[in-house]
Order: sequence, then structure tokens, then C-alpha cells
Amino acid sequence: MKARPYSMLVPAWAALVLLFLVVPTVVIIYSALSPSSRIAFPPQAITLKWFGNFFGHPQFRDALVNTLLVTALVTPVSLAIAVPTALAMVRRRFPGRGLLSALALSPLAVPGVVIGVAFLNFFSWTGLYTGFWKISLALVVITLPFAIRAIVATLEGADLALEEAARNLGAGRFRTFLTITLPQLRPGMLAGGIFVFVEAIDNFSTVVFLTDMQTNVLSVQAYSYIRDFNDPTVSAMATILILQSVVLVVLLQRFAGFDKIFAGR
Repeated sequence: MKARPYSMLVPAWAALVLLFLVVPTVVIIYSALSPSSRIAFPPQAITLKWFGNFFGHPQFRDALVNTLLVTALVTPVSLAIAVPTALAMVRRRFPGRGLLSALALSPLAVPGVVIGVAFLNFFSWTGLYTGFWKISLALVVITLPFAIRAIVATLEGADLALEEAARNLGAGRFRTFLTITLPQLRPGMLAGGIFVFVEAIDNFSTVVFLTDMQTNVLSVQAYSYIRDFNDPTVSAMATILILQSVVLVVLLQRFAGFDKIFAGR
């Protein structure tokens, strides 16, 4: 068949979209390295003092510790719930399967502000006032769909013949799951864990309703800081988070591969 010609407007439009996505990131990194609190061009010098200001600020340090503790809890809990949920959604046929899938993925369709207000009212009703547990429980609900979707994508491409062979050779259900099914789910679990980790760190619209004086997180602390100060300290924090995301994506591609995650190969 003869290839259809395409207009040069297509790559031009793609380049504009890419530029639109990349420019804000470049501005943030440039601001974090600027010696002045205002962006000047051309750059006069490069400094790391705003990174020192970020790590030296006691409230940012406390927020960083709280954020890491929350993510250390939310990530494994979300994966522990996502694995059996994904198995039920893909491998089982039962009444209410469609409802389970809709409920499991519904946080993706609900605005974070709505979820935050709902959890605020719920925790007020239950009497739970500890900020750490409120934030952790809310983030498990919010991040669970990310883990489920990654594991479902991997599970749909898993080789059922290997599991059947293991069962025919005498392995029980639990041993087959541990030795055959779970290793095949490793790429999806790795991807889901990274998605959960990043979302738990970056979420603001929900956790802003659940923080307290003892438990603050980076996203809320950054908002409080830029409300009172006008310097690139938050840009330095954002640069660190950008580098963290880049490293995680590189590691994901290196140890799992996007083809294995989304095609199950």
C-alpha cells in the first residue's frame, strides 16, 4: 500500500506541545540555580544556596521526614491491596465484578478537593484526629487505582500456560501464586509502586484538608512557604522532586521495561 503523506504541521504541532510541557520545568530548574530571588537572563552565576535553604529550613525538614514516612506506609499497603484486587478483576467472574472495578478506579474520576473534604468529614465523625493516619488512609484510597491499573495491564499479558503447568505438576494454588504468578507481576508491581510513591509525595488537593500542626507534608509546606516568602526555595524542592521522578522512570525502564508493564511480555 502506498504510504499516506502527512503535513509538516503534524511534527511542528508535536514540537510545540513538547515545548509547552518542557519550558516550565526548565524555568523551575533555572530559578533554583539562580543566585537572585528574581529570574534574570542571561544568567550571571549558578548557586546551590536555595537547596541549602530547603534542607536547612526546620519546617521543610520535618515535612520531608513526614512525607517519607507516609509514602513508606502507603506504597506497600496500596500494592498489597492492588494485587488481589487486580487478580479478582482479571481472573474471576462473579456477580458485582463490574461494580468492584468501578469502585476500585473511581478515585481517578473524583476531584481531589472533593475527596479531601469527604475524608475530613469522615474522620471528624469517626474521631480520628492524628494527621499521619488521616493522610495515610486517604492516600491509600487515592493511589490504589494507579497500582491496580499497572498490575492489571501486566496481568492481562501473563502466560497462563505456566500456571497450568505448575498446577499439573502438583503445585498448590498458593505455591503457584508465589513461584509463577507473582514473578510475572513484578514489572506491574514495580511500576505501580513508583506511581503510588510519586502521587503520595506530590498530592496537595486532598492532604491539605488533613494535615495538622504535628504532621505536615512537603506539598502543603511548599504552599505555605510561597504564601509568605518570595524566593526560589520551593523551586529547589521542585527540582529535587523532578530529578527523583527522572531517576525512578530510568530505573523502571532499566529493571522492568515499559513493554513488559503495558504489554505483559
